[in-house]
Amino acid sequence: MRVIKKVLHEKRKTTEAHIQQLQQAGKQGVRYTAMMPDIPFLMLGLISDIGWMIHLIAGVIYFCRNGFCHVLDYAALLALAGVLFGVAYLMYLNKTHEKEIATKLQKDLSFGMTVYSGLAGAVVGMVQITTTGVSSVLVWLIVGGVLNFVAGLPIYLSFKKGIFYGVQ
Repeated sequence: MRVIKKVLHEKRKTTEAHIQQLQQAGKQGVRYTAMMPDIPFLMLGLISDIGWMIHLIAGVIYFCRNGFCHVLDYAALLALAGVLFGVAYLMYLNKTHEKEIATKLQKDLSFGMTVYSGLAGAVVGMVQITTTGVSSVLVWLIVGGVLNFVAGLPIYLSFKKGIFYGVQ
């Protein structure tokens, strides 16, 4: 556990160093800092990752089997696109060392888009079940969306306005 904490803290230190460089250049803008400690952040992040992966896989299987038959299918596709966009943006922020100390737009387009698209996908999946009947793929789509939302929302809500260094 100590090794994991050390690695996570070093990662956060790299992020903080990057933000300090931006501050020296006057380019930091208004930032929001994830105030959640590293280990809960990691655990909830992993659960959220499992959720969006389940959601994505179930969505792809659903569309391969059924195609686009209903208006709800387009809503489900939008939810999947939102999840993909949010995850891709999170990966970009991680690479640029701005994931834990992000601007409001970065926070909303990464964590917010991923989390709320998971919720949207779960809701659309529930509506699809009521209109087309129960299928295991739709159940998994709902499970993935709910996992993504439930685990990702605390991370998204942990962001506090301002730059705070040394969060462990």
